[in-house]
Amino acid sequence: MPAGVQRQFDTKLRYLANDAPVSGVASWQGIGPAGKELKSGGYRLVVTTEFPGAVDVLHGFKKDSGRGRRTRGQHVDTVTRRYRQLSMERAPVERHH
Repeated sequence: MPAGVQRQFDTKLRYLANDAPVSGVASWQGIGPAGKELKSGGYRLVVTTEFPGAVDVLHGFKKDSGRGRRTRGQHVDTVTRRYRQLSMERAPVERHH
């Protein structure tokens, strides 16, 4: 990912972390209402703000499909797999008395 794109994503992540308005953000379906897709040029960064005190990056990639085309399945699968793993790691531990 080019350095300029990385800087843009860094800025957008800081804005999200501080609940500030961010441009170039869309919702990402399939990982809950807190799933977001950050856009910068032809690059995408998928994050979730579901867990308190964190903006978790799930996947970054170069958008390789043409205008209006859907994101490739491999990227969707990667996001879904990482979200499930993160959810299991962050799930509260049940305590039995």
